[in-house]
Amino acid sequence: GANDPNGRAILKAAEYIPPIEEPDSTYPFWLTTGRTVYQFHTRTKTGRSPELAGAVPDVFAQLSESDAAQLGVSEGDWVEVASRRGSVQARARIGDIAEGHVFLPFHFGYWDEGEGRHRRAANELTITGWDPISKQPYFKFAAVQIRKLGAGRVIEKAADLAGKAKQRGKEAVDKAMGGAHVERSHVSDYIGAARETHQQFARACGNVSTAH
Repeated sequence: GANDPNGRAILKAAEYIPPIEEPDSTYPFWLTTGRTVYQFHTRTKTGRSPELAGAVPDVFAQLSESDAAQLGVSEGDWVEVASRRGSVQARARIGDIAEGHVFLPFHFGYWDEGEGRHRRAANELTITGWDPISKQPYFKFAAVQIRKLGAGRVIEKAADLAGKAKQRGKEAVDKAMGGAHVERSHVSDYIGAARETHQQFARACGNVSTAH
C-alpha cells in the first residue's frame, strides 16, 4: 500500500514488560493453560461426542519427568495445582513438557457435572487482570505450586461433602483434605492491576509528550 510500497510488513519494536506474576519460592512452577486436540472451549459441542469425550474425559496436569520425580508423582496420581487465587485437582500426566512448567486444559468446569465435582476449572488459577492495551485477560499463565494428593477416594469423599452445600463447597473440600491450599482475598490483585495499568498509562503519556 501507500505506507509500504515494497509490500513488506512494518514492524514496530516495543519495550519488554515482564509478566505481572512470575514463579518464586512459594509458587515455583509456571502454569500454562490451553486446548487439547479433542475438545473445543468448554465442550458444549465436542463434549457430546462419545469418541471425543472418551479421548480426554477429564482435566489433567501435565508435568515434566524430572519435576514429577522430585514431587514423588507417577502417571495417573492425583495432584493439586494451586495458585494465589484457587486450586485444581487433577490426575498427573508425565512427560512432553519443559521442566518447571505444568499444563492444564481449560475445557473443564462444573456446568455439566453438577454439584460435588472436584475442582477442575483452570481459569480459577489464572490472574485476575488484563493487558492494559489489548484488554485481553491473563488466562494463559500463572505461578503455581504442586503437591501430590492421596488416593482418588479422598478426593471423591471431599467432593461428596462439597456437593451438600454449593456455597460452602470449597471450605468443605479443604476441611476434608486437611492440608489443602488456603485461598486468599483478591482485593490486592485488583489494586495491583489498577496500579500497574496507571503506571503503564503514565509511561505511555510521557513517551507521547517527548515525541510530540
